Amino acid sequence: MYSFARSGGTLLNRCLGAVSGNLVLSEINPHGALVPVEVQARDWLGLVGPDETHVDGKSYGAKIRHLVGRAEERGEHLIIRDWTTLNFLRGLHFDYSDPSMLLEQQIYLDRYGLESRSAVLVRRAPAVYDSIVRTFDHFQDLGVEEFGAAYGAYARAVAGQPIFQFEVFCAEPRREMERLCLMLGAAYAKSFISDFSSFDRCTGDNRLAMPSRAGRSDRIVLLPDNRDSLPWKAAAADAQCRAADELFGYAG
Repeated sequence: MYSFARSGGTLLNRCLGAVSGNLVLSEINPHGALVPVEVQARDWLGLVGPDETHVDGKSYGAKIRHLVGRAEERGEHLIIRDWTTLNFLRGLHFDYSDPSMLLEQQIYLDRYGLESRSAVLVRRAPAVYDSIVRTFDHFQDLGVEEFGAAYGAYARAVAGQPIFQFEVFCAEPRREMERLCLMLGAAYAKSFISDFSSFDRCTGDNRLAMPSRAGRSDRIVLLPDNRDSLPWKAAAADAQCRAADELFGYAG
């Protein structure tokens, strides 16, 4: 599952994770993770026992292959929520300062012979840019040109994959969630609509020092855009942001 920062990835993570039979590794990438893969597997998913320290020393791809096997033994679905932004936006992770502009997750899965289904959750570029510069102190000075280059490269990288628009997901969550789970081969239950808000075994806006407006809600709602903000207006006028939105199916 791919999504850029501030595009609704945490909401989708919580919706998927709230369904029995789904195990979501949250914001992981071959080049880093907000919470290490093995820690999530042990503390959140129960796929690794406290004494299985050998998993810590495995390479990234070997860890994923091991965890896929464990999930399959339990008859459950392992879902990777990729930390996609790490591969496209400079300054996100101190160990990885030069993004490759590639979907590196897929490269590693292929290298280890792991078959996967993928989908992309997207949001209008001006909303993403406005949210990034408002939410993260270290990105307050992120220029629209740098953001546009990163977001445009991301849009081109995921082009051709199944696209789910965040705005549509919020308007029709039951329909879109069922469609997504079918596409991913994941478990689906109507109860996700009431259970997602209590699911917290993930990273994202539910763990920010100051949670976002949506992160505090127990309902799936699309909050008003900040169309009058300077970042929104700058991104709306940026050619690369407009091109990305066009690739994602947004009109006007």
